[in-house]
Amino acid sequence: MFRENATARTPVWIALAALYLDTELTDDDYKHIADVRYQARLSWAEMQRINQEEVAPVLVYNLLSVAGEWGGFDEQWLMQAITAR
Repeated sequence: MFRENATARTPVWIALAALYLDTELTDDDYKHIADVRYQARLSWAEMQRINQEEVAPVLVYNLLSVAGEWGGFDEQWLMQAITAR
């Protein structure tokens, strides 16, 4: 479904993955997400859809973990996990 444009989607997925780290986001983190959205020419609604349908199903469990990932997700793994879904 998303494999044909996975390369174009990767920066969006990586930016949205920050929402699922076991850390508190800063204003710079939110600005980065907004910048990536702007560069990808996506509406906020499309960005929200990508988050809900593509990123959240793969990463939401990190938020439920007692010792969740906080340093960042491996980009290659993230791309493969999302496209495999």
